[in-house]
Amino acid sequence: MARIEREWKAEHEGSALASELHKVMVISHRQAKGFIDGRCVTVNGETAEKHGHRLNPGDTVKVIFDPELTYDVLPAARKLQAGPFETLWEDNHLLFVFKPAGLLTVPAEQGGEPSLAEAITESYRRRGFKRFNLFIVHRLDRFTSGVLVFAKTPEALHGLKKHFELHRLQRIYYAVLVGELPENSGTLAGHLIEHAKSLKMSVATPRKGPGGKRMPAGAKEAVTHYRVIERLPGHTVVEVKLETGRRNQIRVQFADRGFPLLGDQVYGTESPLLDRQALHAELLGFKHPVTEEQVTVTAPMPADMEAAMKALRNQARMHRAVSGVKGEEGIYQPTETRDHKLKRVARAKRFDTRDETAPARTSRPRRVDGDARPPRSSGPSDRPGRSRPEGDERPRRPFGATDRPARPRREDGDARPPRSAGPSDRPGRPRPEGDERPRRPFGATDRPARPRREDGEARPHCSAGPRTGPGDRPARPRREEGEARPRRSFSAADRPSGPRREGPGDRPARKPAPRTGKPKPRKF
Repeated sequence: MARIEREWKAEHEGSALASELHKVMVISHRQAKGFIDGRCVTVNGETAEKHGHRLNPGDTVKVIFDPELTYDVLPAARKLQAGPFETLWEDNHLLFVFKPAGLLTVPAEQGGEPSLAEAITESYRRRGFKRFNLFIVHRLDRFTSGVLVFAKTPEALHGLKKHFELHRLQRIYYAVLVGELPENSGTLAGHLIEHAKSLKMSVATPRKGPGGKRMPAGAKEAVTHYRVIERLPGHTVVEVKLETGRRNQIRVQFADRGFPLLGDQVYGTESPLLDRQALHAELLGFKHPVTEEQVTVTAPMPADMEAAMKALRNQARMHRAVSGVKGEEGIYQPTETRDHKLKRVARAKRFDTRDETAPARTSRPRRVDGDARPPRSSGPSDRPGRSRPEGDERPRRPFGATDRPARPRREDGDARPPRSAGPSDRPGRPRPEGDERPRRPFGATDRPARPRREDGEARPHCSAGPRTGPGDRPARPRREEGEARPRRSFSAADRPSGPRREGPGDRPARKPAPRTGKPKPRKF
C-alpha cells in the first residue's frame, strides 16, 4: 500500500497547523484536522496533536498519509467525558431529565466544557440513533439543580415555546435564603435588566424622561411568588413559584430585597455549608403540546442541599437545648390553605385531580315517579327567623309546625273548591268620601253562579230588559246567515258641522316644507 509524504517549512509566523495544511496541500479544513487526529503530521520531528498548534517561521512540517484511507475528525473529548444524567420521564415528543449542579445546560460559546445537551445526544448516538434531534426549550443556571425538559420533535418544540411565552406552565423551586423573612408569603414584582460589560442581572429602576418616569431599554418584567416552608437559625427555606422566567430571576430579586441565596457567590457571599447557590427546580408541569394531557414531573432534593439543611436543623436543636425550650414550642409550622393542599395532592397523583381527603357527601335518595315527597321534620330549624317590627305582638309560628292543616290534593278533572265566605285579610279598596253603598265582602257566596257552557254551545243572548249599566240602548237583533248588514244612517243633527269642499280645486294652498339634507349634485 503506497503512502504519500509531503514536507515543507513554514513561512508565516503564528499560523495554525490546520490552516497551514489547508493552504499548502489544498485540502478541506475537516480533512486537515483528520490528518492531525490520525497522527499523520509531525512538526520538527514531533507528532502534532492540536489543530491550533502555532507555527514559527522555519518549522519543518511533514505529512505521511495513505490516499486510500479516509481520515475523519475524532469527536471532542468533552462529549465522551460528559457527566451522567438521569431520565425522569420520556415519550416520543418530550424528555424530562435531572440536571445536576455544576453542569451546563447547553455548550458555551468558548467551548471545552461538558454540557447536558451534548451528554444526552452522545448517549442516544451510542444507543444506535443515527439521526437524533434534541431541541432546547429552556435552561437552568450552571450551579442550579432540578428538572429540565427537552423537545424531541418540531411539533413539541413549537408547543413548548408557546407555553413558555404565555406562561402556561407551573414551575416550583426550593431555595434557602440567608436571613429571616418577616412575612410568611408574598410576591416580588419588578423589571430585570442585563449589564453589557459584566453580563450580570440587576433590578431596573425607572428613569426620568420627557414623558415621566420610564423603564430603561431592555428591561423585562419579572414576577416571583414565594411561601415560607421552614425557618432555621439565620436562614429561611422558601418555596418559589415563577410566573415569568428571566435569567437569574430568583437570585437577583431576593438579593435586591436583602436576602441572598445561601452559597451564591455572584449576588451574595460564600458559605461553608454549600459551595453553590441553594436553588433546586423541584417541579415542572404543563399540558402536553401534542397529546394535550397534563404532565407533571418532580425531581428529588440533591444531597448537598439536604446536607446543608440538616446542618442548619442541628444548629436549631442546639439553640433550643441551650435555651431550655421543650416540645414543639417555637418551631415554625407553615399554614397550608385548602387551594394549596388540593394542588399538592394533584401533583402527587399527576393525572388524577380528585381529593380523597375531602369528606364524602351523602347522596340524596332519588324518588321514583308516583312516590310522595317525604314530610319535613317538625323539629326546630337552623334557618334564622325573619325580623319583625317593634310592637308586633302576633304569636310566632315555628318553622315546620305540624298544626297547619294539610291542603287536600285535587285529582285530575276535579273542580276547584269555592273560597270561604268569611272575612278576608286582603285590604279593602279605598272609597271616595260620601260613598254610602254597602260593602260586599270579598268572596261572598250571595253572588249568583254563572252557568257553565258545554263544548259547542252558543253564548247566551243579553236580556232585553232594562240595563243596569250606563245608557238605555236596546239590544242589537241577531242577524241570520246570509242576511246583509243594515246600512247605518246618520241624521243631519248628529253630523259634525264644518266647511265642505266641493272639488279638488277648492283645497287651500299649503306652504311647501323646507328642504332638509344635502343638495343633489349638479351634472356638468
